[in-house]
Amino acid sequence: MNKNTNIIFIRHGETDLNIKKVYFGHLDPSLNKLGIEQINNTKKILSNEKIDLFYSSDLKRCVESSEIINEFYKLDIIKDQNFRELNFGIFEGKSHAEVTEEFPDESKMLFENWKEYKIPKGESLKEQLIRSVNKIEEIKNKNSSKNILVMAHSGTIKSILTHYLYENLDGFWKFRLDNGSATKLCFTEDNFSYLEYLNRV
Repeated sequence: MNKNTNIIFIRHGETDLNIKKVYFGHLDPSLNKLGIEQINNTKKILSNEKIDLFYSSDLKRCVESSEIINEFYKLDIIKDQNFRELNFGIFEGKSHAEVTEEFPDESKMLFENWKEYKIPKGESLKEQLIRSVNKIEEIKNKNSSKNILVMAHSGTIKSILTHYLYENLDGFWKFRLDNGSATKLCFTEDNFSYLEYLNRV
């Protein structure tokens, strides 16, 4: 009998802010039409996956995505702020060009120290990793041998993956996660972690 603890991460569906290519972490847009279609497709991807627990970021794009997926599973969706995207602070809602023009010093510091620089009124990637990984540890330690679904954001999922697969943030840019994609991370009984699949759409 397989006694792995399995966590399937879903990236929320597309929003209009994804199309605009601006920094948005804690801004709270809804799914757009394509985003809804993407998540309906994700339901098909998950059709063979048994799920025991369902967690979600509390932001609207994740909650809406979760509710679509949950038409199939009919579980209680546990909303948790620890699965939110990085808080981009003063960069929220702005494009890369706008950020470098309006905040040249801050953007330079971010790009030179992208792991640890804390964006004013926001957070650092390291802080975001700590809060999300601490939550994953809590969940998996309480739910051994369970199959857990987590609806979250690209940056959040990538932080968690790089922590468990690289044991640091060095792998953060090594993953591509499309909107609506499914990624499965597995933990053996002796807590060895491995990736079963990545960015399945």
